[in-house]
Amino acid sequence: MTALLAVVSACSLGSSRSGPIGPDQLPASNTGARPYKKIGVAPFEVRTQHTDSYSRELMHSYVLGAIRTECQGIIFVQPSDEDYPPVLRSLPRLESGNLDNLQVAIAGRQLGLNAVLVGTLTSVGTEEKDWGIWWLKQNRHYVGVQIRIEVFDTETATKLVDEVAARQVRIDEADVEMIEQQDRIDSGFIEEILEVIAQKLDDDICEAIGDQHWKSYVLSADPEQLWIASGSRHGLRPGLVLEVFDSNTVMEGFGGHNYFKPGPKVAEVKLVEVQPQRSKAVVLTGGDIKPLSPVKFKQ
Repeated sequence: MTALLAVVSACSLGSSRSGPIGPDQLPASNTGARPYKKIGVAPFEVRTQHTDSYSRELMHSYVLGAIRTECQGIIFVQPSDEDYPPVLRSLPRLESGNLDNLQVAIAGRQLGLNAVLVGTLTSVGTEEKDWGIWWLKQNRHYVGVQIRIEVFDTETATKLVDEVAARQVRIDEADVEMIEQQDRIDSGFIEEILEVIAQKLDDDICEAIGDQHWKSYVLSADPEQLWIASGSRHGLRPGLVLEVFDSNTVMEGFGGHNYFKPGPKVAEVKLVEVQPQRSKAVVLTGGDIKPLSPVKFKQ
């Protein structure tokens, strides 16, 4: 049987629990002085044939479920949310077909996100391999799945994570015949593989996100006050003093990609009104605050 997939090795190892995502629940309390980081999750893409419509839901369930379990103290803005922002449903792409990292970062800034996570089911297929000593060789058949996870930093538009992971499971002759007849691979095989792959990805992803400082972004500003794209739902409270940075200068990169250049601190602000999704602050020192400028805790 002609191979439909050449599987590459998984990129990272980790240990975690995985499984279907339950109801969206925030952590019970914010015990420290740091607010919750907020990560936007774009709808996972399926860029391969031989799958059914359930494959996307399986990716969200197992892969995102494992990441959410492993990454503590983080709010995930995910497609199942009732107030899920439309801008995340169709992220802009370059002519090459790759995601426009700068526009992804801008979209994330508008929502006060620390990062944007994008998952893709890149390949699903079958492969036939010879097994055994040469005079006792026999053919064995496998189903393979490959996924890619990218995490974009909203402050710089760089990638915090770009992981590819893959795995195979053995199938029997009856399964091969069924796949050939239906011209698709049953979601049960995909589910079994995704459950294992999810446990290999979450550790590196959580470490990369955990290494980032909390940040949000300026929605609007005038010389005396400004609105920030985070609120009480993310752990902010009146009286907190934050720093604002000018990180809006764009640098050209390779392959049509552009990036934000980290800039200097331009102001200190104090929160005076905190709503669920946004906060109002007054300027204590400095000024010249531009919309979409990063806001961080005072160090």
